[in-house]
Order: sequence, then structure tokens, then C-alpha cells
Amino acid sequence: MLKKLNSTTLILGLSIVFLLLICLYPFLTLFGKISFPLPKGEFDLKYYLAIFDNKTTLLALKNTVIVSVGTAFLSTLMALPLSWLLTRTNIPGASRLRSWFCLPYAIPPYIGAIAWIYLGNPTTGLLNLFLGEGFINIYTYGGLIWVMSCFFYTFVLLSLLAALDRMDPSLEEAARLSGAGPIRVFFQITIPIILPALLSGVLLVLLAASASFGVPAMIGNPASIYLVTTRIYTFMKMGSIGGTYTAGALSIVLLVLAIIVLWLNQRIMSKGHFKTVGGKTSRPSLIDLGPWKIPLLGFLGFSFLVLFLMPLFGILVTALSKVQGTFSLDNFGLQNFQKILFETDETPRALWNSTKLAFSVATIAVIFGMVLAYIVQKTKIKGRGIVDILASLPYATPGTVLAFAFILTFSSGILGFRVPLYNTIYLIGMAYIAKYLNFTLRTCSDGFGQIDDVLAEAARVSGASWLTTMKTIWFPLMKPALVASWFLVFMPAFSELTMTILLSGPGLETLGTLIFQLQEYADASGGGSAVLALFTIGIVAFINFLVKTISKGKYGL
Repeated sequence: MLKKLNSTTLILGLSIVFLLLICLYPFLTLFGKISFPLPKGEFDLKYYLAIFDNKTTLLALKNTVIVSVGTAFLSTLMALPLSWLLTRTNIPGASRLRSWFCLPYAIPPYIGAIAWIYLGNPTTGLLNLFLGEGFINIYTYGGLIWVMSCFFYTFVLLSLLAALDRMDPSLEEAARLSGAGPIRVFFQITIPIILPALLSGVLLVLLAASASFGVPAMIGNPASIYLVTTRIYTFMKMGSIGGTYTAGALSIVLLVLAIIVLWLNQRIMSKGHFKTVGGKTSRPSLIDLGPWKIPLLGFLGFSFLVLFLMPLFGILVTALSKVQGTFSLDNFGLQNFQKILFETDETPRALWNSTKLAFSVATIAVIFGMVLAYIVQKTKIKGRGIVDILASLPYATPGTVLAFAFILTFSSGILGFRVPLYNTIYLIGMAYIAKYLNFTLRTCSDGFGQIDDVLAEAARVSGASWLTTMKTIWFPLMKPALVASWFLVFMPAFSELTMTILLSGPGLETLGTLIFQLQEYADASGGGSAVLALFTIGIVAFINFLVKTISKGKYGL
């Protein structure tokens, strides 16, 4: 019995230590090294004060606020009426439209930046070929906000769809029976009830926009619109001690902002559990759109065309074009595919690194996520609720901040062991695990929460050890959740850019960093990044299909 208890305690204990090591220790190290710099070892604000002495950095802070608020505002304008049309009206094909409009959530935003550069470049953009040179200029504040909103509106949309699906529709129906029109009911009844979910989605967009790197680097930098994340990247690439510590101070500022946003989100959601929102409710009676049905369906079709199909078409045309800025049949060919897939040395290495990283990270994250979810759901260990908070911290932290914290913490070793990890694939993998562990923990927690304890209790009464119970009871019953969570980690890890751009070095190219390098520096013809962007979209779509199939529609888009 003691042996069984020790093995169980050892596994659970090591899982907690691993969680502390990758989800808390790096942030403590980041704060300690920047706030208590050597050699004095005393609390020092000089690197924080240096931020306010640099006009470009102050402008980056101002730009981050402007772009984040603008993105949150536009995302809300896009998602709010869309969620109402898809849940409260008899618009044809609502279920399919929901999946279509949520698709941008699964695609890396930097892919969207590449697409809109091909469409809205003031000189060679495809749209400007037809509308006139300079008619659309993506390299502006408006262009930056638009591209971000095309992806981050899904944060608000998913939050609102979930709230509207759970909401008791009786108040809306009572208002309509009293003579109130659909618009009045929406503004006076529906919005006040779903306001917590709306504010939560808005805060998530603010956080995502302020933490974004790929879109600001590709669209903002050419227009001299610098954000905090791109300034951190610039300071890191300076290679000096002062630049590194200034990047660290900026990272802490961004981390504090992220914590404030998360705290506000937590407060809003904790106060948002009204009796009218919760549990399974009756289906709402749908509003008959009457003669507006076809025009609104056409508007939704046009919106999906602009948000998803047109950028995808832009990437496809660019990938097929021999010379950018020319739209003609004799300009199309497969030269870019031949060059990138078969003649570029970095491509097979990047694909192999991305596949290896995504596969190993997803596997490790699922294993530890299952054990941690067991601790949260099936044990009575004191303080087990902190596990969920710790796992959520890296996911909510901007990727540049997390990457910088891992560089400072693990570059020269782990907990005193001289195992240099800087410019190695292992450091990238550790950062990925920290970032996406929250996915597996939450998915596995849902799985454990739906399984009654009686089967495990019967196994223990029969003399089965904890490991045997996990192998014969929990694992088979949890298999759909485990497979779904594996793919949910594999998908973003395969195309990750924000963290990898800081953590990778020579020979460590991944799909995300190679696309970024081709787009920014190395590809004169412009088609190489489009080829890899198409490849990434195809992989993401295929994985999303597998997730939906395996989980029977519970996970995926």
C-alpha cells in the first residue's frame, strides 16, 4: 500500500513541480532580474524609467493603446449584430454560417496580414489593380486595425454565441408579446443580459491585440507604426545588455497590463451569472425576417467573402503569380511552389522542426494536462484550484513576454544545472508547453467532470493501483477528450510565430518564422510566403476537421 501511495504521490508531486517550473518560475525570474539588476542586487527602477526617456517607446505604448482599443471597437461592431442574426433570426443556413464565420479563429493572424498586404499594398495590391493605384493602403492605422479585427472579432463572436445559446429567451418573448420590436428588444433586453459575455469578449480582444506581434511587424513597421511587442523584438535584436533589460522592462509593463485585463475579465464574469443565463433553456422563437431574409443573407455572404474568401483568394493568386502586381493568365504558374517546396533548403528543415515541435509538445502537454486535470477534478488536495490559475497564466501572457521570460530563466540551464538551452529546440518546446498546457488542462477537466467516480472507486476496492485505474478506467473513457486536446495543441504549435521569432536561431527555422522571413526579407518575388501560407491554412483546416469529427462536434469550429 505504501508503495502504491508513493508512486501516486510521486507522479502528482512531479506534475506540480513541472507546473511551477514552466508556468510561474520564469515570471518570477523576469521580475527579479529586471527589478534587482546585478551587480548591486538592489531594487532599481532605472530600466522602467528608461522606457519614459525614449520617445519611440512612448509612442509605441500610445500606438498599442490606440490599435487595441480600435480593434476591440471594430470587432464588437462586427460580432454583435452577427451573433444576433445567427441565434435569434430565421436566417437560412445559420448553423453552417456559424462555423464559417468562426474559421478565422483557427488561422494565425500573421497569415491574414500577408493576405491583406497582397490585397491592399498601395502599389502592387490586387485590389488596387482594379480600383486604381493607392485606392487602398493597408500600411495605415486603419489597415492595421482592420486586419486585426478580421481575426479577433471571433473572440467576441464566440463569447456572444455561447451566452445567447445559454440565455433564457422568455424575457425577449415577453417583450415582443408586449409590442416591442426586434431592435428594441435587442438593445433593451438582450444586450443588458449578455453584457458580461460581451465585455469579456472585448477584454480578450484588447489583450490579444496588445500582445500581437506578426500583424504589427508586417503591417505596422513599414508604416512606422511601432507597438510594444515590436519594440521588445527590436530591443532584443540589439544584442546589448541595455537593450535586453529595456526589453525586459517593457515585457513586465505588458505583463502587468495583461494581468489587469484578466482580473477585470474575472470580475466581470464572476458577477455575470444572472438567473436568465445559465443551464439548459428552451429554444428561442426565431424572428421572421420576412422580406429582409434574402438581403441579409446576401450581406452575410458578402461579409464572409471580404473577411475570409477574398484574403484566401489573394494568397492563392500571389502564390501562382510569377510577377507580383500583374493579374493575367500568362502570369500564373507553379514556379513559386517549385522554388519553395523543392529548391529552398530552409523549407524541409522548417517543416520538420514545426512538425517535431508540435507533435512532441502536444503529447507532453496532454500527459501533464491529464494528470493536472485529475488533481483539479478528482482529488481533495488543498489549493488544487491554484493549478488552474497557474496553467492559465502563460496562455494569457503575451507571447513576446513569455519568450523573453524563458530566455532569461533557462538560457544557461535549469535550476542550477548547467544545461545551456538558448538557441535550442528544447527551449522553444518548453515555451510551447507552457503556452498551450491550458488547452489540455481545460479539455481534460471537462472530460473528467462528465465521468462518475463509481467506476474508479470499484477499481480501487478491487485492489487496482492508481496507475492501473488510470490505464483501465480513466484513459479509455477520456480518449475522445485526450485526442481532441492533442490536436488543439498541435494546431497552434505547428504555425506559432510570436514566441518562436525570439527563441529560434540559425538552423531552428519553423514554419512560422520562415514565412515571416520570406515576407519581410528574403523573397524578392513575393510568392514564397504565400505558398507556405496556403500550406498552413490547409493543415489548420484539416486538423480542425479531425477535431470536430473525433469530438463529435464538441470541439473545433
